[in-house]
Amino acid sequence: MKKIILLTIFIATAIIPFHLTTHANTGMDSLKAAFIRSDDLWIKIGKEENRLTSGDFVRYPKWSHDGEWVAYLKGKKEIDNSLHNGELWLYNIRLNKHVKVTPNVTNNFQWSPRQNKIAFLIKSDLFVIDSAEPAKPFLVNQLVDMVENFSWYPNGEELLISTKKSPKLHTDIQLSKLSFGTNRQKPIVKPVYTIPVGEDEYYVSTSQFKWSHDTKWISFLLNPTASLSADSNTLCILSADGQVFQRVDEMLNHEEWLQWAPSRSALGYISGFGRVSLKNKQLKIIFIPSFHNRKITPLGYADRDFSWKNNHVVYVSRSQESELEEVNKRPLPSIFKIIAKQKHVTFPAKNEGDFAPQFYRNQLIWIRTDRQTANILVATRKDMKEKQWVKDLSMASWYYEKWNWEEVFSLYRGKLSKNHDQSSISGLF
Repeated sequence: MKKIILLTIFIATAIIPFHLTTHANTGMDSLKAAFIRSDDLWIKIGKEENRLTSGDFVRYPKWSHDGEWVAYLKGKKEIDNSLHNGELWLYNIRLNKHVKVTPNVTNNFQWSPRQNKIAFLIKSDLFVIDSAEPAKPFLVNQLVDMVENFSWYPNGEELLISTKKSPKLHTDIQLSKLSFGTNRQKPIVKPVYTIPVGEDEYYVSTSQFKWSHDTKWISFLLNPTASLSADSNTLCILSADGQVFQRVDEMLNHEEWLQWAPSRSALGYISGFGRVSLKNKQLKIIFIPSFHNRKITPLGYADRDFSWKNNHVVYVSRSQESELEEVNKRPLPSIFKIIAKQKHVTFPAKNEGDFAPQFYRNQLIWIRTDRQTANILVATRKDMKEKQWVKDLSMASWYYEKWNWEEVFSLYRGKLSKNHDQSSISGLF
């Protein structure tokens, strides 16, 4: 009998998923991330690392809302070390199982914010799958042609899509809501807003869409043809009811450079014309509905990445402004905390730079690189003493000094309590 009891305990312990056996949720032990090392997919939870693929070329890990699934692309390395489309795969942590969905998927695939469903594009066709039936994607845009881009509504049940009204260049862009009734193969299409495109304009698409915390406002980019989009895109804000639309500013086509405050109608973005990320890149905050705009970046500097800590504090990856000189002469950024004043908080070595700051569970997480190697560092809010959390991250692709870190790193950000990470209630904004 004792042997049977011991064997039962051993089996039960062995099958508990590793994400339930981590240490207490303090410090780095509370963090969970999917990342790419040596082009393979890894997961780290607290102090435990697990390699999930072997010998593949994997990019764009993305978490489901509940942290039970990771979606990713697998394919062949392209010339610039990137992957623009490939096989879409899902990995289930609890079952330790990989499921292939379908090939030829673009890197624009998105989990529903409230369900384990994922939407993705194959060329201009929009599909949705349920993780319960990952091998059965269904086409959702039979009633509209040529989907340019899309995002889930915050309720996780509907989709907002952008389409051109005709294949001709100077035609309007239609935003529509797709709702799913009893027949998922025939969604209900409801127009939301028509963006007028003039005869002297070259807009062909939009970015993804991002909602303010109260779901009343939507931000997105209007994208011109590819050569023009490399230098400038138009930031737009639309009320969710389609009654208010405003073109706000110009910026590069980097969606991570566009973020709403956690629970305030304030939109942060990095503005500026020109594809070079070393110059004319300024962090601004626009307040809705007044549309009052405030520039944060001091003269002579360029902001390279940013993230909200709370409604009043922002972390910014910032370097001195520069022309596109020889690579080893280009300045690399460090991180500043923007509150009532601008405080320098990270101090990389001369040949290193700090990118992609995120604040989660009272910790600052960022990527440090010397352009050859990259690591993920963490510092607690209390003492800002930095510690290495993930070593030897695969290098992301880059374009004119803009690094695409979302290709190789995804921090799982579970829902926090209402007051969590909102310690500062006064600041610059």
